[in-house]
Amino acid sequence: MQIANDALGAAAGELEDRPPLCAGLSFIHYKGFEVADSLSKLREVYQQQFPELLELGIHVMVSQNGLGELTIGDSHEYGLNLSPFDQTHINELIINFLKSFAQFKDWRIGSAWHGIYPKMTDGSIDFVREIDQYVTIVNGVGGAGMTLSFGLGEEVVDQL
Repeated sequence: MQIANDALGAAAGELEDRPPLCAGLSFIHYKGFEVADSLSKLREVYQQQFPELLELGIHVMVSQNGLGELTIGDSHEYGLNLSPFDQTHINELIINFLKSFAQFKDWRIGSAWHGIYPKMTDGSIDFVREIDQYVTIVNGVGGAGMTLSFGLGEEVVDQL
């Protein structure tokens, strides 16, 4: 989802860079945090307080782009038959949780979208298959694309 730059209460040219924010639900979602000794206790608390958020893979983050717009997310549903349409209920859960730790002048959503991504189930992080000398399929960094895609892209291009 995206909120326009007037949500920050700043006129054009007066925008401050805002740091990205995330809530504790992200600690539960991302495997990189599993090294934290206290994570199991945090998970127990969140399972009692927010079972629906965990079931829907919701962990709330917000970041500002160069235009001052705020990008908010996100949720993760898993399965073989996913709907291509946004679910208002899920977007409302995300916004309501974000309101528990962030304040903006205007909460109107300018646009909303969702992606459907393949996720590897065998422990690998990517799927790379050369079909012929002109076509290579690269996919499957599901859930870690912002972190891994540039490195994976560089590796694939180097092998061409």
